Order: sequence, then C-alpha cells, then structure tokens
Amino acid sequence: MDLLITNNTSSIKLSEKDIVTTHFEESTPSLVANTLSFKGRNGKLNFGGEYSEKKLSYTAYMYTNSQSDYEFKRNWLYQLLGNSNPYYITPMYSNEPMYSYESPGETSGNKLGQKNNIESNKRFFVTLEDTFAPELAGSVDSKQIYKINITFVTAVLPFGESKAKKLTIVSGIPYAGTVAASQLEVPFVVKVLAKQNASGIDLTIGSRTWKYSGTVTSGDTFVIGGMYNTMNMLSINDDTNAEYFVLEPTGTGHIDVTCSIASEIVIEDYKELYL
Repeated sequence: MDLLITNNTSSIKLSEKDIVTTHFEESTPSLVANTLSFKGRNGKLNFGGEYSEKKLSYTAYMYTNSQSDYEFKRNWLYQLLGNSNPYYITPMYSNEPMYSYESPGETSGNKLGQKNNIESNKRFFVTLEDTFAPELAGSVDSKQIYKINITFVTAVLPFGESKAKKLTIVSGIPYAGTVAASQLEVPFVVKVLAKQNASGIDLTIGSRTWKYSGTVTSGDTFVIGGMYNTMNMLSINDDTNAEYFVLEPTGTGHIDVTCSIASEIVIEDYKELYL
C-alpha cells in the first residue's frame, strides 16, 4: 500500500520518504437528517438529509537513519499534511495475489510494502481532523522506526471523487459513482455545437431536460453550466427553463443522453462521486 498526496500540480508518494503504509480506511459520510414533528401527529416527517463529512484513518511506519533524519522527515511530513489548505489524498494498492503479500523485510532486503501499486479510482479532498505526532516504535537494522496514526476529514464534498474528466458524448455518459453529482455541487459544463438550424433545443441527460426556446443556427455553440447558459458566449438564461443536470448512479453505469437536434456534445470537468 501507499498514499499519494497531490497539492495543486505536485504529487508525491509517501513511500518516497521511507514511509510504509499499513492501513487506510474510509468511513461513510456522516448524515444530518431533515425532519419535522407536529403537535397532534405521531412520529415525524422525514425530508431526507444532507451528508456532512467523511473521515479517513491512516496508519504507517516511518524509517529514519538518525535523529537528524527523523527531524527532517517529521518537519517535511508536518509541512505536507498539516497544510491549512486542503489537498488530495489517493490510496494506492497492489493487484498482486493477497497471499503473496510480504511485510517489510519479511524474506529479503528492506522491502517497503507491495510492488506494482496502482492508484485507486477515487481520491479525497481533505485536511487533518486533528494534530498527530510520530511515536517511536523501535529500531531495526540500525534504523529507527516511528508509527504514524492520522485521521483526515473531507474539506468540501463528503465523498470520494474521481479525477475530473472530459468526454465527447456519443450515446451517453459512463458513470461508476455511487452518489449523484449535481452541477450545483460539482460544477461540470456541457457544451453543445449545433449542426443544423432549428427553432429550439431539448437536451436530456438522465432524468433532466434542458430547454432553449430561441432560434438555433448551425455552428452555434451553447454552454450549459447549471447556474448560467450561453450561446456564442452571450447569456441566454431568459430563453431557457433554468434547468441544471445531475449525474445519477444507474444499474448499468451508463447515463442516457439525447438531443433534439443534430449536434456535437461535450461534457467537461465532471467527476464520479462515491459514498
């Protein structure tokens, strides 16, 4: 196992600093129920709820060559993970058979975990939930070993996220997420390049239909952003039904897309979200 830290455009695996990941686990997001009770009525009415935050627990061992090496790596780790600005963490796993797993140095050398780690299909935008400090766990082969226990908490969306994607839509949108992704929460953009003249457009993605009632000329470019709508970079909010799109999980992992006119449709910056 390993943990990939991505801050802005730079990324680093903790194993590159002799940190051996032994445990990574995520909770379900905490749920805040929306309910109301009324006098003269038994029970309460449930209006659904909102997810608040997801917690992620992480355990690792840090190998150091000396006290000065420990101080250097500890300061580096504090700077990396104690940042007040959120960052992405991505667990990395090995697809090798489970029973070929070896603990570090179990049979030969100073083996730092499994080989051939690959990134998980989801990552988490987080900050620290609380402080942490390495704890001395012992010494092996003249190296000092420190145990690290960290709890992360999601900083914005309480879900796991795929990396942002761009797709030219042919018949639909692949969506492997387990929770809906709304344009109002994950601001993805749908672009429509008209390839015929028409008196309006109906664009359906999943269960929602966006409508434009104005004149369409072949070559017009529409941008649908949820909170705004443009044609050839000019606002057309007054000529639409003010709809926004929501990518919802389906049993097939595929969201149908249909358009009333011949067009090229591109979706940009969409993410798959996971509970």
